[in-house]
Amino acid sequence: MKCRSIIHNMILVWLLASCNSQIRYHQFQHINNEAWKLGDTVIFDIPLTDSIKCHELTLQLRHTSKYPYLDLAIGMVILSPDSQVTESLNYNKKLVDQEGYWIGNGQGGFYQIDIGETSLPQTKSGTWHIHVFHTMSDSILIGVNDIGVRVMSYDQQTTRNK
Repeated sequence: MKCRSIIHNMILVWLLASCNSQIRYHQFQHINNEAWKLGDTVIFDIPLTDSIKCHELTLQLRHTSKYPYLDLAIGMVILSPDSQVTESLNYNKKLVDQEGYWIGNGQGGFYQIDIGETSLPQTKSGTWHIHVFHTMSDSILIGVNDIGVRVMSYDQQTTRNK
């Protein structure tokens, strides 16, 4: 059993290394008092200077076991460096599996999960602005600790394995 685990880990490391990707930006913003208010927008300013590479943006969430719902409805608006809206996305992510356990990585009542991902257009370099807000019916969401954004860059010739 231990040998199988070691082999799986080696394969995972090999796959990740073969993707030829680089993290260009990875940032979390803390939600004050673990209470995300309706209408509060989390803004990320992401400087990207390489307009030749492909950029993939992943929206992330850190929450506690105090979060009272099975899912999270969240919106994201992406503004290009010239302040043009390039994309407006809505995600509804399940946070609990069929058995009632939290999905994602974590322990001790803290969890992290990827909410969704999208590609940024390759044609514009400069500072991109990402606006994130919740679209739940509750005016205050408790148990939300942090909202994060990760941007990975890939060569145009590289095909991502998902």
